[in-house]
Amino acid sequence: MSGYKLNAVELCQADALNWIEFETLVCHDEWEELGFGEFGTRVKFGGTLMAVENGHTKGRAWSRVRVTAPATGKPTEITSVLGSHITVTLTDREG
Repeated sequence: MSGYKLNAVELCQADALNWIEFETLVCHDEWEELGFGEFGTRVKFGGTLMAVENGHTKGRAWSRVRVTAPATGKPTEITSVLGSHITVTLTDREG
């Protein structure tokens, strides 16, 4: 089954438990330690969307997502703040 694409700021808590894929930058030391790449490099995450928090800062919308992503053979929780310049793909199944 193919997924559907939407802007990251359109995510809501009702989307939780779907499989999500998105690209962002390695911006946390622990991501680098987990082997996702060097700080500042692009990385693609795929995993189960566990939670979504939406907000605005200085007129800019964002979504904070918590994703349980496979990493180094075990699920790893990733928290990332995604702006409106990020497109995500959602499917209703894992992988």
